[in-house]
Amino acid sequence: MKPSRIFVALVAAVLPFSAAFADETVVPIHKVSSDGIGAAIGTITLKDGHHGLIVAPDLRDLPPGNHAFHIHENPNCGPGEKDGKMVAGLLAGGHYDPAGKGHGMKHGGHGKAMMHDKLHGDLPQLVAAADGTATEPVTNDKLKVAQIRGRAIMVHRYGENDPGKPKGGGPRYACGVIPK
Repeated sequence: MKPSRIFVALVAAVLPFSAAFADETVVPIHKVSSDGIGAAIGTITLKDGHHGLIVAPDLRDLPPGNHAFHIHENPNCGPGEKDGKMVAGLLAGGHYDPAGKGHGMKHGGHGKAMMHDKLHGDLPQLVAAADGTATEPVTNDKLKVAQIRGRAIMVHRYGENDPGKPKGGGPRYACGVIPK
């Protein structure tokens, strides 16, 4: 076999495996309120990696501190009505649950050990610096970009289990629709 044929055969053999980690998309993120979708506050890049989904935020204008962070079922960040009141981001639906395990799993994982208890769209907490920026990537070893295309990614006002705050992160603060 000629060297050029060997190279072509090698590339053809390796290409399908490298493509499995190549999926990537950038999601514009906007503040949400009961009135609708508001100002842009940055982007989140979603990328497949060797250890699952890499979620790389480039956000500003967040309240400093922890924020619950999830993939939600529906590709819609608009408000919806619940109990006679308009609720920010409600049209995004609930947390994405590809395994159908329900919502009884642990929330608020701060490290890798707790991530293994999460079989749905929960992500590690997003942490905003004192200046309101969040740029530290997080991972979810249960998801790939292809699974979450056509859904929403949600940032909640508080951390999952912040003392004195509503469980689950409280109100929906910012959201983006993940392109199909």
